[in-house]
Amino acid sequence: MNKDLIVAPTIGGSYVYAANTVAAFLKKKVYPYLPAPPPYFVKFKKYTPKEALSLNLNEQSRKITALYEDFAKGQRFDAIIFGAPNGGIVNLAVAIGVPYLCSQFRVPVLIGSGGKDDLEPYVKVVKLLGKRWTVRHPWSSVCCLVDPIHDRMDMGVYAHVRSKFIDIPPAYKEFIERHLNPRGTLIFVNVTYPWAKYRLGERTYLQVGGLGDIPPEEYLKGSERLEEFLELVMSNHQGGWNLPDYELATRPESEWGAEPELKEAVLKYCKQRGYDLLYLEHSHPAGFNILASHAMHMKHTADGGSCGGYFINIFWALCPTLALRARLLSSWFTFTDRASLKIAEQQLRRLLKDFPEVPKKAILGYNWSHPGAQILDIVPPSGWLEMLSKCIPPEEILTPGIADLGRTDHDIFKYEDMLYEESEKHAGKESAYNVTVEDLKSLPALRSAR
Repeated sequence: MNKDLIVAPTIGGSYVYAANTVAAFLKKKVYPYLPAPPPYFVKFKKYTPKEALSLNLNEQSRKITALYEDFAKGQRFDAIIFGAPNGGIVNLAVAIGVPYLCSQFRVPVLIGSGGKDDLEPYVKVVKLLGKRWTVRHPWSSVCCLVDPIHDRMDMGVYAHVRSKFIDIPPAYKEFIERHLNPRGTLIFVNVTYPWAKYRLGERTYLQVGGLGDIPPEEYLKGSERLEEFLELVMSNHQGGWNLPDYELATRPESEWGAEPELKEAVLKYCKQRGYDLLYLEHSHPAGFNILASHAMHMKHTADGGSCGGYFINIFWALCPTLALRARLLSSWFTFTDRASLKIAEQQLRRLLKDFPEVPKKAILGYNWSHPGAQILDIVPPSGWLEMLSKCIPPEEILTPGIADLGRTDHDIFKYEDMLYEESEKHAGKESAYNVTVEDLKSLPALRSAR
């Protein structure tokens, strides 16, 4: 394996965001999964239901803390970040110079039904895992996100089953107690974005659809534009995707939210251990970008240096090593949809106003999206480039890894390779200053994230 490369242990944002955080500290690049030859292109472990039943979820949590082994060994930090998976929080962690642990992880579980619009095989597997996992691991709930639109390529093949924490897992507590200074600060990140979920059992849920520009009700009930999408992908399914035999409960969204029970558990833990608690909360996962950018600006300029421009990251297209070395201000967004695009424009205009001295240059990190979803809510790179061009001269915008601005597919490996090569040109130029908790508390932008 390339000595400059970190590969996330398996598919999932919690692994990818932890890997990217530590990669910035070690000056490396990250692949969210291994490359594979066509027709698959990517490679990651998928578990059979039997294999998934026997998993020790605490050991899965330990795979995340193990990513920090080389960086954190022998160190204690004044702060550690814990909470919802979030690319904006990666940028905040990099600015502070501390580990970031996510409050969930994904387990890809094989379904093998072949049907792309049938929820019943998912119900069967998730109920099976929920009964076992919630008993063995009282600190976890279980939720499966089934998105027949944006994840259509996975439908009928495998399920995105998540262990979502309602308490801090033992492996995380061991890491925190080994590496957080006594009386240090645990920064807890809470995202409350709501979504309707089916309750399948005790602490066991199934969510239909995911964050974008299609609301939960439309997924469940259907619409004219969904019928057009289904016709485009040659499906005979009609109406929405629903489970009439199960009750709906509104809870934080599966992929980006934190479980509501976790807040009280973290408060109790901090009181028991004597840690300070800094609580960050927002109703939308993109809500931490302004705070993170202000923290990065403080880091980049503390030694008298200056920022080099802006970095727009989408989903897993990150490369914080470049942001650190080239002193860029990064803003992260969950996906390539229209709602994210609108938020991105609002936030970019805010940052341009806050930091008029920062050069009007930008890098667009676009992530792969299902091509059929383009008729619904997905915006191709050309649309994102058009938005950026309202604020930044087009000749000053880089689009690495994008072969065709009209297509939604994207070579994530080429993207990471190109940006890491660019970061090497700036090696040694990063600021050595780490933003402190007191610095963070002094930022007016903190008010928008609490």
